[in-house]
Amino acid sequence: MYFLASLKNKFQRSSLEDTSEHLFLGRQWKSMARLEKLAIILIALSPALYLGVRHWTTNLSVLAVLVVVYHLFQVRAKLRLMQIPYIRAIALVFIIYTAAIMISQLGRLSFTYKPYLEQARWVIGLPIFIFLYYVRINFAKILDWAAPICVFAAFVSSVYLDPSDAWGDRATVSFMDPLAFGFMNLSIGLMCFASVAVDIYKKNYTINTMVKLLAFVLGVYLSIRSGSRSGWAAFPIVILLVSYILYRPRLWQSLMFFLFTSAAMVVLYQTNSVIKARVDLVAFELLQYPWFGGMAQDTSVGLRVTFYRLGYYYFSHSPLFGWGERGYADIKDAAELLTFSTQYARDFAFGALFHSEWVTQSVHFGIFGLLGVFWVFWLPMRLFANFIKLGSDYLKVACMGFSYMICLLTASFSDEVFNYKAMIAFTAIIIAGLLATGLSLKGGVNESV
Repeated sequence: MYFLASLKNKFQRSSLEDTSEHLFLGRQWKSMARLEKLAIILIALSPALYLGVRHWTTNLSVLAVLVVVYHLFQVRAKLRLMQIPYIRAIALVFIIYTAAIMISQLGRLSFTYKPYLEQARWVIGLPIFIFLYYVRINFAKILDWAAPICVFAAFVSSVYLDPSDAWGDRATVSFMDPLAFGFMNLSIGLMCFASVAVDIYKKNYTINTMVKLLAFVLGVYLSIRSGSRSGWAAFPIVILLVSYILYRPRLWQSLMFFLFTSAAMVVLYQTNSVIKARVDLVAFELLQYPWFGGMAQDTSVGLRVTFYRLGYYYFSHSPLFGWGERGYADIKDAAELLTFSTQYARDFAFGALFHSEWVTQSVHFGIFGLLGVFWVFWLPMRLFANFIKLGSDYLKVACMGFSYMICLLTASFSDEVFNYKAMIAFTAIIIAGLLATGLSLKGGVNESV
């Protein structure tokens, strides 16, 4: 009995000392206004069924931001926005895509509302960031449950409730293509892995730890079942990076862990027929690509390489303001392009984008579009790196943020990762929530807003 009592006291002390395991970093639930409670509930629910229910995140995020904006307007006299660390740089994350569209259209004197319909969803992240920073809610704790629920919902929907039969045996739901379904499940699954790794590191084992571990495995499974290779390269990178952040192994330990991880990847490759077939196809098509001249075949990998070459040509002819979505029609079939690309490849890129976030944005909106992609990835990851240096309380926020962004980053080179309203809203909420938590974790703002 004495042993059990001492063990209980040990865990209670650990929980009290570890600020990062508290949901409320400032005021408690009872002291919050009703609008604050409603906004927190809506923000927490917004990511939960993103991959399982059509329009879930799109609609709930709009409701959440309306409540947040109304509340912030009511307490505007108490807000000290310029005292929030990095507020200008963070605000730019949520407006740079929309600004790139606006600058491009002004430079070309060609105006249309269509590009704003999706990319304007980034803007919801800014009021949500400000709100979460001031109320001091630990968004990582919300994601500890919302992220697994999202993966479980994806599984149930893709297998039972709303599967798509338009892609053969590739797993996805009716409202999402298998590429996006695959890398989003992997991104969320890797967030769950990062959270589990921090729990293990801190010896903070709960039922939630097991739930997140199951969600990680299920996220990887759904990514494989989708047949989407986008983001797969992030898997070993995240495993190694999170392990290094947490344990800071010596050189020989790092080498041993690298070899172990590499061996695990080889075993996975040899034992899973889907992975083996998809990876072998990449290697084969890369070797078959006419790198030194000749007509490229319209294979999965071959098309993506050709899209990069086409994108570079279009971008080089209008690097400052880009072309908009269809502005380069006059040079779409230029003579220089006929030597390596088929009509199908050029038509596909013209009608269905370039299968790369970087290429698509640079062709459509010029250098400002390219800078937009860079800033959306670089600034959050730079701040997550800063959090790591601040102590163990910041580890979960940093590791979860890194895991999500790295997977999206690797996927962004072979697909558009910010091309749908729900996907943009989901990512904006993740970035806003984790950055707000990291910046307000210690100190923060205690005054009621």
